[in-house]
This record gives sequence, structure tokens and C-alpha cells, in this order.
Amino acid sequence: MPSPMSPQRSTQVFPPLSPPSSVTRTVFDNGVEAEISAIADRQCVPCDDSELLAASVRALRDALHVPKGIVVSVHDGIVVLDGRTSYYYERAAAECTVRFLDGVRAVENHILVEPPALAHDVHMRIADALLRTAAAEATQIAVHAVGGTVILQGVVHSPAEHDAAERAAWNVEGVRSVIDNLIVGA
Repeated sequence: MPSPMSPQRSTQVFPPLSPPSSVTRTVFDNGVEAEISAIADRQCVPCDDSELLAASVRALRDALHVPKGIVVSVHDGIVVLDGRTSYYYERAAAECTVRFLDGVRAVENHILVEPPALAHDVHMRIADALLRTAAAEATQIAVHAVGGTVILQGVVHSPAEHDAAERAAWNVEGVRSVIDNLIVGA
């Protein structure tokens, strides 16, 4: 089972769209006449890698939900996406943007999804929140942040102070789990 911070990578083969191969005119029993398009299996349209690279860069630049800083490379019709983003939907948007360009044989998505806040930022935000919510106890609580996991250690004077410290940790952006090692003492 991959850890929450393991790189998310995928390779999928999506041939580009091709125009309909044939159109037939059909008259049904009730007299309705219709044109029916039969689309053959999509075929990969050969394209020069430099042209595909330019098209991919333009498409990523113009896409609404694709963050800046995504690096794209192309080799034999395989588009490789690299970079970092804070949200999964941005990673998916980058892949969808290039998937159906003419000449794309496959997409390798190596974009890493990282929490919006870094461990140091999480640590500082929790320390600030603890100072506001449990001022006297904040100096006796040690906060360790690794990725999106926060570890609280130390001694608090009451269950209410314990709950306030844990709530402060959970209310910080980027925290995905809290390990509570706080001790309620006298």
C-alpha cells in the first residue's frame, strides 16, 4: 500500500480523436430520415515530436485549472508531465489538457501532489493557534509536523486544554492527521 506522500504516477494510452469515417442516411419505419455517423476506431495521427511539444505547451499555458510550472516533454508521441501542485484536480487537469491532442500516443503523468502547506509552515501555524487557544499550555506542548501529519507531545492541565490544543492542530490547512501524545496532568 503506498504511503500518502508517495509520488502519484500513471501512464495511460489515449489515442487522439479522429473524424467520423462514414455517414449514412437512414429512413426509419415512421418516416423519419436521419444521418447516422459511424465512427471507426480512433487512430493515432502521426505528428512530429517538436510540433506536439509546442501544442502541449500552448494547451497547458491556456488551460484554466493547470498551474504554472508544469514541465512537459515529448518522445515518440509520449507526453511526459513533470512538476508539483497542491491539488489533485490540477494534476488531473494537466493530463486531460494534453490527452486528446493530435499525435499523443500516451501520457505519463509524473506531477507530484503536495499539501498546500509545508511542514515548517504547519508547525508555525499550529504554534500560533496554540498560543491563541491555550496560551499557558502552549509553551509546554511540542509540535512536530511531517508532511501532513502533526504530532502533539507534552503536558496540559485539564481535558478542556487538551481538546483546545488538538482542535487547534486540526484547524490548520494542510493537516491530514494528528497524533495526540498529550498527557493531562495536574
